[in-house]
Amino acid sequence: MSDLQLSLLVTGVLVIAAIYAFNWYQERKYRRIADAHFKSRHEDVLIDPDIAEASNGLHIETIVQMEESWRVEPRMEAEMMLSEPVEKEPYTEAVVAPVVVAEPELETLPEPEIEHWQVQQEAPVSAPFVPEPAPVLAEPVYVPPPHKEEIKKSTPVDDVICYVATLHAGETIITEDLVMLLQQFSMLGKRVYWAGLRHNMGVWEEINTLHPAEYEKIQIGLQLADRNGHITEDKLARFCDIVQQVAADLKAIMDCPDKPAAQQQAIELDDFCAEVDVLIGLNVLSHNGETLPATKIRALAEAAGMKLQADGTFHYINDDGISHYSLANHESIPFAAESIKHMSTHGVTLLFDVPRAPGGIRTFDQMIALAKQIAHAVNGVLVDDNRNPLNDKSITTIKQQLVSIYAKMDALHIRAGSPRALNLFS
Repeated sequence: MSDLQLSLLVTGVLVIAAIYAFNWYQERKYRRIADAHFKSRHEDVLIDPDIAEASNGLHIETIVQMEESWRVEPRMEAEMMLSEPVEKEPYTEAVVAPVVVAEPELETLPEPEIEHWQVQQEAPVSAPFVPEPAPVLAEPVYVPPPHKEEIKKSTPVDDVICYVATLHAGETIITEDLVMLLQQFSMLGKRVYWAGLRHNMGVWEEINTLHPAEYEKIQIGLQLADRNGHITEDKLARFCDIVQQVAADLKAIMDCPDKPAAQQQAIELDDFCAEVDVLIGLNVLSHNGETLPATKIRALAEAAGMKLQADGTFHYINDDGISHYSLANHESIPFAAESIKHMSTHGVTLLFDVPRAPGGIRTFDQMIALAKQIAHAVNGVLVDDNRNPLNDKSITTIKQQLVSIYAKMDALHIRAGSPRALNLFS
């Protein structure tokens, strides 16, 4: 053992001994203080009975005898327990009433007369406790979920005019997950439709990212054709790639139909559009190049229920917001609310968009009646686009063409003015 280790060992022993001695000294000191403060100056009478007798001068047995001298226990006479009664002198048993310690009666004090103003002043009645309303948090409005009957019911994405891919969710898909995904389809050049099967409701509805909802299935539809032509094969393949990526992001299973069949459907749909997409125009022109005041045209149009729209033409619009037909300036300058008072024109044109106008032949007859009324009011002439006069025979020929067009549309379940027709002929 080295000198360093030996010195450390000795030092440790000395420190421990010093601590032990200091603790013993402190314990002895505080014991003396406690004895000085809490030591009793009297003997315990319960431990030493001689001291109790000497101090009190009365032994416990004496106390018991004194108590029994005034306490009367109820007793039963022996004669009452015999089978045969024994005649004895009348005996009157002293009835000792049990000692009842009566509570001291409280002295009833007269109630002081207190004036009404003193009650209000000395003992004010506190107002009832009204809890403070909870603070309104600036949260996104969680429009709690609508009932099934309140949801605007709709069918899944229209597969007559769309190529539809279906996503089967492993878990429910919420609208917040779809906000960024919608933007990926903008490069395709065709409209894309989204529909969802509402969770626990079994109702298909158009997905609106502004309204929170949960869906079990998602349908994504790419419109195959419109007035600009049909979808190309490359864009259809691009659409499937994006849908596959969306399915991976949502952890869903993708179901895509056959792409060559969809391409053929797009071509046939485009041919159909070219066949029935007809716009009929009727012109009311002035005689001998005279000008017609625009204010008179406006009065006749508004009397027929038409309204001037932002595109500079008057439209007859139904309650669903769909235009039946329109009235435009025959010249290149559109009508404007600010300048129509000072405008004049050589004629007006009424347009009937056949596949988009609801009502069919009845709506066309309504437009013909308005055109004749305007021609009569301004002393004008009703002509077609080639400036040929329109008589009843030519109007009947146009109606026959309309009947043929409507028959072809109905055969493909594309009714004029229906949502399907409005989407296809856009």
